[in-house]
Amino acid sequence: MKKILLISVAVILLVVAGALGYLYFSLNNLVKHAVETVGPRITQTKVLLSSANLSPFSGSGRLNGFLVGNPEGFKGPFALKLGSIAVKMKKESLLSDTIVVDSILIRNPEILLEGTLTGNNLSKLLKNIQNSTASKPSNEKAKATESKSASKKFIVKSVVISGAKLHLAASALDQKVEQTLPLSEIRLQNIGNSGSGISAADVAQQILTPLINAAIKQGLNTLATQGVKQLQQQGLQELNKALPGIFK
Repeated sequence: MKKILLISVAVILLVVAGALGYLYFSLNNLVKHAVETVGPRITQTKVLLSSANLSPFSGSGRLNGFLVGNPEGFKGPFALKLGSIAVKMKKESLLSDTIVVDSILIRNPEILLEGTLTGNNLSKLLKNIQNSTASKPSNEKAKATESKSASKKFIVKSVVISGAKLHLAASALDQKVEQTLPLSEIRLQNIGNSGSGISAADVAQQILTPLINAAIKQGLNTLATQGVKQLQQQGLQELNKALPGIFK
């Protein structure tokens, strides 16, 4: 009898362990699938996530390899690489309609500003993101994914983006400008806190918009300054050709 009882307990423990393992892995697969399905609708570019490692038991975890591709018409390998994303949630809210995220910490993201004569990739990406909430998913797969998460709302108490680097790749006066600039730390608070929470798409928009705006502002200011210097240098060169020796 005792042996049968021990066997029964062992079987129950195996079933429970299996159920918990399934919950753990299904959560991470669900997050990866949602990012790569809904993400492209928000940015109108490819969106990739290498892996999600979120624990429903602790409420904390990490997203790895989050990449946002370049908009159509631009050749760079990416627009944003968000580096390491550490997330901490209130675990008791995971099964509720409103998930409370205590903190999101994005370390060492990389942003590529690619400029052309018709505009730059980040402005195009930002426009796509801002227009995304007004648009509807056009295919059945996106609709299905959105309907599953439509009831879920989010409140994000704190977001910190640190160690960001801006890569410039723009043509100014036919001369290639390539350099890397640091961006100041960005801190955001109480996203979606004014009501019962906001959608995942709105959370993404409110986090990415200030980061992209900061990159655009610093990048274009740098390119403008370098453009003026190049104009001055070319002007001096042309004048020196016209009046040989005047600047010697």
